[in-house]
Amino acid sequence: MAGWDEADGLRWRALPAFGVEIDQDLGSPFPAAAADRFLALFHAFGLIVARRQALAMERQIALMELIGPMLRGPDGNSHMSSEAGYATARAELSFHSDYAFTDYPIDALSLHAIDVVDNASSTRFASAERGYALLQPRLRDALEGRGVEMIMGDFDTVIDRACELRDPAAVLSAERPAILVNPRTGRPCLGVGEMHAARLIGMDWEEGRDLLREVFACLYAPDNVIEHVWQRGDIVIWDNITYQHARGSLEGAGRRILQRVAVGPKSLEELHPAIFSTVGAPKAPVTEGISG
Repeated sequence: MAGWDEADGLRWRALPAFGVEIDQDLGSPFPAAAADRFLALFHAFGLIVARRQALAMERQIALMELIGPMLRGPDGNSHMSSEAGYATARAELSFHSDYAFTDYPIDALSLHAIDVVDNASSTRFASAERGYALLQPRLRDALEGRGVEMIMGDFDTVIDRACELRDPAAVLSAERPAILVNPRTGRPCLGVGEMHAARLIGMDWEEGRDLLREVFACLYAPDNVIEHVWQRGDIVIWDNITYQHARGSLEGAGRRILQRVAVGPKSLEELHPAIFSTVGAPKAPVTEGISG
């Protein structure tokens, strides 16, 4: 890893592939210069790791609100527990960006390990920007200007690639661009991910599936993926447009509770109120278990 830099009351270093690590107690509010430097690091790198933290939910929310407004309601902040009763609590999750099946994907996410068995579980991150740059020109040309049907499938399919099924079940869906321009960087990145990309618009299913397989081979190539192995106190903050995330099965990983805060323009409750009950709780575990 690179050596440490320090300015404006923050100490940081670039991580080997992508992202930056901050060596700082994040438990207290930042002075103005440190807050500006934190935001500049997020804009420059899009992924921030800090260790040995003990953040109350309120402090994690305040930290994320330096990036943008938190999603209010049940999908804005939550705890994801491996001991919860829903089906995906311990399941393997394929690569995805949260709410990529809507017209308003989440802007940024954070997960804070408040109670985990050290080194027993991990989250992997793939760069959709670098993945786009790795594509052969013919693959870029095939995706340029093309739409993709992005779906939220049922909770039995979170391990799968949606494009491998001819007619996958969809709880929610939206037609999205296969290539996005990231508002943080102004640069193109891939808008397809294996959990949610069901089919490419204007292609028959087999042709689109085969094309997506080639794209995913670049997007999820070993040199385009990093793995964060969780230890108690870790926090990871990332740009949900640039970086997709996945995890392995949590069977045998022991107790694992991650505190989650999301930043974005609209909550899923606002976009799709019908899937939430009248008392505000989701009818299905919409957010819990599909991150981290």
